Amino acid sequence: MRTIRIYHPEKLTCGETTFLNADASNHLIRVLRSKVDSSITLFNGDSFDYKCKTLDTNSKKTQVSIDSKVKANTESSLRITLIQGLSRHDRMETSIQKSVELGVNKIIPVVCQRSNIKSGKDKLSKKLNHWRKIAVSACEQSGRCIIPEITDVILLGDIKQYLDQDALKIILNPVVKTSLNDIKQTHNKIPHDTLDVFIGPEGGFNDDEIKFLEDENFTSVCFGPRILRTETAGPAVISALQVLWGDF
Repeated sequence: MRTIRIYHPEKLTCGETTFLNADASNHLIRVLRSKVDSSITLFNGDSFDYKCKTLDTNSKKTQVSIDSKVKANTESSLRITLIQGLSRHDRMETSIQKSVELGVNKIIPVVCQRSNIKSGKDKLSKKLNHWRKIAVSACEQSGRCIIPEITDVILLGDIKQYLDQDALKIILNPVVKTSLNDIKQTHNKIPHDTLDVFIGPEGGFNDDEIKFLEDENFTSVCFGPRILRTETAGPAVISALQVLWGDF
């Protein structure tokens, strides 16, 4: 039977009760049709799962009892940051959802030369809120208890201040010969188990951007003979990194 998991961004204490917000209550009662004494799991980002039961069927403010907690063991041994060149909204959504399911810790949306972006600050703010909700939903579905950070949208020229200086930094570049297996032979163990993976937008990086990123210590890697869509590339690379160094 599928476990119902709900993100609840408040302190949770065993033996006490709490009220779910309106969205969570409506989804639980009206969509999932939970009854009184239904078992659910809450998490708030502190790395624990809290086993709870519903006390009523109020679809606007459901009260639940917090019965016990268990330490979750669903986070990867790797700390992966996905730096994603901004692309159309549906492709960004796919990249974020699948990357979170695969264990990414942080996502940095970046405006690149080929990013087709015409949104003002208000629309970008709404998009960020939407992307963060997608990350929460992906954690609820995949069993993760820690919500990955999604930073504000930045310009490529400002990327340096967001990078982990100890991380292994990778960009995809189909014209080079270096593969992830070549990187594996050079770096049998990743320094501090941290990786920064930069995926270009639709159309990829231009030559100036590749030169700029290589000057910032990114290594160009060819990911097979086929050209991947931007929303495919991030999850594919993260999966390969988990196989090479992580928990797959």
